[in-house]
Amino acid sequence: MAFVTMPSMKSNSSTSPSSSTKIEPAEKPDIRQALWRSLQLVMESAPKELWQIGIFNLIRGAGPSLALYYSKVVIDQTASLAGTAANKPLDWSIVNQYPQLLSAIVALIGTNLFIESVSSIDTQMFAALRDRVQGTIEGKVISKIANFNDIALFEQPELLNIVQLTNKGIQRMQRLAFIFAASFMGIFTLIPAVFLAAGISWWVPLMLLGFAVPGVVIDLRYWKKSWRVEESQAGLSREKEIYAKLLKEENYAKEMRLFSLQHVMLDRWNEIFQRLFKEMQDIRKEGAIAMICLSILGGIGTSIPYLYVIFGVITGRFTLGDIALYTGVIMQLKRSLYTLVSNLGDIYDVALATRPVFQLLDLQPILIDRPDAVPLPDRGNGLSIKNLSFSYPGSEKAILHDVTFNVKPGEMVVLVGENGAGKTTLGKLLARLYDPSAGNIEWNGVDYKDASLDEIRSRIAVVMQDYARFPATARENVGWGYLPKLQEDGALAQVLTEAGINHVIMELDQGLETPLGKQLEKGVDLSGGQWQRMAIARALLRLGTSELVIFDEPTAALDPKNEHEIYEIFRTIARGRMTIVISHRLSLARIADRIIVLEHGAILEEGNHAELIEQKGRYAEMFMRQAQSYIN
Repeated sequence: MAFVTMPSMKSNSSTSPSSSTKIEPAEKPDIRQALWRSLQLVMESAPKELWQIGIFNLIRGAGPSLALYYSKVVIDQTASLAGTAANKPLDWSIVNQYPQLLSAIVALIGTNLFIESVSSIDTQMFAALRDRVQGTIEGKVISKIANFNDIALFEQPELLNIVQLTNKGIQRMQRLAFIFAASFMGIFTLIPAVFLAAGISWWVPLMLLGFAVPGVVIDLRYWKKSWRVEESQAGLSREKEIYAKLLKEENYAKEMRLFSLQHVMLDRWNEIFQRLFKEMQDIRKEGAIAMICLSILGGIGTSIPYLYVIFGVITGRFTLGDIALYTGVIMQLKRSLYTLVSNLGDIYDVALATRPVFQLLDLQPILIDRPDAVPLPDRGNGLSIKNLSFSYPGSEKAILHDVTFNVKPGEMVVLVGENGAGKTTLGKLLARLYDPSAGNIEWNGVDYKDASLDEIRSRIAVVMQDYARFPATARENVGWGYLPKLQEDGALAQVLTEAGINHVIMELDQGLETPLGKQLEKGVDLSGGQWQRMAIARALLRLGTSELVIFDEPTAALDPKNEHEIYEIFRTIARGRMTIVISHRLSLARIADRIIVLEHGAILEEGNHAELIEQKGRYAEMFMRQAQSYIN
């Protein structure tokens, strides 16, 4: 279980309940900022690969123009030789009289061989660039999410939408590396083509460039519209993934089939897909029509210089070789311009799509560690919760109101109440997964917000209601509770025994090295109760350094017999430690030093079992109702 902290800011009871928990998305960078930062990230990710591709493309870019030039020489020299050697048997001495022809043939063959050979290297170099960029940037994003202190990141829809769009941004960032490299190639191919095209006439490259400009404008407009649709669809895309998860994952497989829900979820998935597809398809159709018009315009722009060369040959201004040269140059220049225009559109698309990546990377948590953190005293009065109020991020509804109570060292306090009373939320605040909206929590006189996150983590053991089932070995599932003891078989065996699961693990084929979870090859799955015992063992492993233990519904997946065993474990745990137990099973409350009854986020009753039964209030009513269900 990961613990996260919030910033050290003093709250007061007049603070709006949602003001301290709402994370505002970072400001979205503009197109230029996003593009510049994207280029910086790409260059930082794969400097070696970019240099290699740059040099490679510089050499390779001149190849097509050289091949066209040597083709012209070969054609002109061959035409001249054909006239000289007409009606004569083949005599290589005649060919030797034209050394320029021989040189051109050798150079043309060599250039073509070079172009063909380096094309095979191309794939490998670009694959290395792609993998390096994707791995580095995806690693930064994952690290940001994993180390983000606030779990509100996973509970605010607008932040979840940013995370959703970030996945697309990473894919676009990967494309940027290819675009960057392809642009080098386009430029290095374009420059010699421009000089050769200017040999026809000065206006030829200008005309081709002029006909390419409208394409840039239309392309940028298309990508902008396309991204706006993707951005507005982030929530729908996330919803579509939710239905896909319901249809594909094991957790939902049994009930999906037993209640015949497949067609319901498939219909919803298909409905969202069709909506997303239709919106994008409308943009694509608009772009396709515009590009057809531009292609016709570009064709006209290419035809004019081509006709000019043909008339030049007829009038004797150009040779036959010039037709081959200039036709190829015109087409090469057109292709180079098209590549650059297309790359400009792609770059604009990348800049639009990568903005959420930087929004995420720039996102600042509310929960932060103070640089001048106050050490937690080893001794004191324990936990003091004062006037605590809390609302979840983005919600005005207060889950807890003005909650005040203390937990003394060595005391076990059980929080009880109906569903929705705020028990689990209070447990999250005590574990400092959130900071309160108002009020404060003190540990031995030190405010949580003033203490070090690492120190708080080291002193708390917790089993949450939604405990993790790690797809890892049994050793790791327990040992990750306290990493220094991961390889201590004796310590692991002890906590597994205390949690009542050691015999199950030891009977597995590979014991502690057995993979747990069906996601893993040869993985073994456990029952719900067994997984819960593994989570309890994980928490037990860190008891040596823990002073506060929090159990949220620790016996929810256990039957009454096994529940009694766990109660005995709790008695051992509670000795000398502050223990908070959150439970709807009131039989557990009988072993507590004190019981706090929550209702609608406020403390309704407080006392031990005997005192609350004698009061004949809400606790007594709940206890008798549960006792009656066991009798029946």
